[in-house]
Amino acid sequence: MENPAGQNIASYYLWLTLAAGCLGMVMGINRTMRTREHESPALQKLSALSGVLLIGVAIYAILTSGGLTVRMSHAIPFMMILGLSLCARQLGSIPIVAVVILILGLGGLYVFGYAGRPHSLHELLQMQNPKIMIISVVIVICGIVVLAMTTVEMLVHMVLNALGQGIVVIAVSVISMIHAGLVLFTGDGRGLLRFM
Repeated sequence: MENPAGQNIASYYLWLTLAAGCLGMVMGINRTMRTREHESPALQKLSALSGVLLIGVAIYAILTSGGLTVRMSHAIPFMMILGLSLCARQLGSIPIVAVVILILGLGGLYVFGYAGRPHSLHELLQMQNPKIMIISVVIVICGIVVLAMTTVEMLVHMVLNALGQGIVVIAVSVISMIHAGLVLFTGDGRGLLRFM
């Protein structure tokens, strides 16, 4: 059973996801309707700030509770993707290796936060859930391949460009808002995932 303090903190995180989703909808509509030069600079800065805040809250939730609270375990990936989508254009100006490390680090943190951090290689190999081990290996292999590619800069800019498009920001925001709303108002931590 989850303690009330953890439930209260998880509610704040979910409300933050809802607020960031609303901001993402407004920003996505602004990006869709206007050219890049005529977009609202205040919305761009506010969305970048809320994206970084969402990523930070997701990392904090993983590090403090292991992402295993009933209400947060499925919300953390939505928070990470929405955060990356909200600050995608600003991440485009950061060196590519840092962005790749951020994305792979978020994936690794989620996997180890969800499965528990192994204390030795032997413990890592004996994890009860082999799916977590496979995902971890895939993340490491993808990280090595991406960092070894000569076209990594073009690939990352293409992904960040796609994540920063107005319609993508709207879609990610709506999905995140629906998920956070379902978790908040039904109490079922699976949110949208219960319909899959």
